[in-house]
Amino acid sequence: MKVLDFQHGRIVFSRQSLKMEPSLPDKVQAGAQYFHFEEGVGFLEAGFFDFDALAKDLERKEFAWLHLSGSVSDEFFGHLKRFADMSDEQLKMLKFPHGKPAYEEYSNGIFWSMQRPFVTESTDAIENVNFYMTEKVLFTRQFSQDAAFNLVSHRMMAKGHTLTGMSVDRLAASLIDDVLQSYVEFLTVGGAKLESIQNKIIRRPGSEELHLINSAQQMIWIFLKTVWPLETLLQGMVRSKSHIITDAGRDELKFCLAEANSVIALFDIYRQMSYDLMDVYVSGLGLRTNKTTMILTVIATLFLPPSLIAGIYGMNFTIPEIHFAFGYYFALSAMLVVSGGLLIWLKLRGYIEF
Repeated sequence: MKVLDFQHGRIVFSRQSLKMEPSLPDKVQAGAQYFHFEEGVGFLEAGFFDFDALAKDLERKEFAWLHLSGSVSDEFFGHLKRFADMSDEQLKMLKFPHGKPAYEEYSNGIFWSMQRPFVTESTDAIENVNFYMTEKVLFTRQFSQDAAFNLVSHRMMAKGHTLTGMSVDRLAASLIDDVLQSYVEFLTVGGAKLESIQNKIIRRPGSEELHLINSAQQMIWIFLKTVWPLETLLQGMVRSKSHIITDAGRDELKFCLAEANSVIALFDIYRQMSYDLMDVYVSGLGLRTNKTTMILTVIATLFLPPSLIAGIYGMNFTIPEIHFAFGYYFALSAMLVVSGGLLIWLKLRGYIEF
């Protein structure tokens, strides 16, 4: 499988190029979070020292989770490779970012990669997160320092000893569920942005609003392409014959699969909404054009009677009214009365609004 440079571990949507562009520097401070589970105690976070200490911990603990972030050194990955008995290919899968979600099953573990959205009011980013699950250890690899799974880890630690029957595959299902929820959050923020664009179109459709519509359509399409493969990935995990996945873990993965299908359906709805914005834009532009045309037509209509009167009294032969002492003022008054009366008539009939 093709792997990407470290900088592609997180990509950000550019509103100028309408493409996803790498956003990470060459190096990001490395970090390691170590969590473990003890029956009757709960889910705990502890300091990580080395893999020898981790091996001793696993002799008396149910499972462990090691979350790596940033620019992890080659030396550290070498120790991890020996500890988990990985091949060079397996280590490469975990170490580098991937262009799309991936799933590979091995005799000693299961690897998968997911794209996790990171969305704010000003940023629309996708971060690659790699997973490698063995019988008692889950390794996760993140490329930035955004703390992707802080919420789910705090939630699990808060449950304490009530979190009974926990296993490494159920932990993996919880993290997958957190990734899916991040797509729901993206749609929530995206829905608010679509409403804002629609309001701008209704007030005054223009070239800026057209660019916003195009950006929204491109962004939804890009994010949708990262969601679609998750269904296939989860189907592979649900159907897996690996002994690492228990019946309880399989049930939770089935729930994640159903949730992924719902997220994909939501993306299709929002994608259709973004295309409907173009219809709103065209309608708004038509209304704006009609209003401009109406104003110009009213102005031209109001100037027709004065033009007619001026044309009549400007003819080059004798007209009786030109001998009046106040003929000039009579003509001006006639122009004002006729145009004013026409304006009032148009207003009463509802042709104009002011």
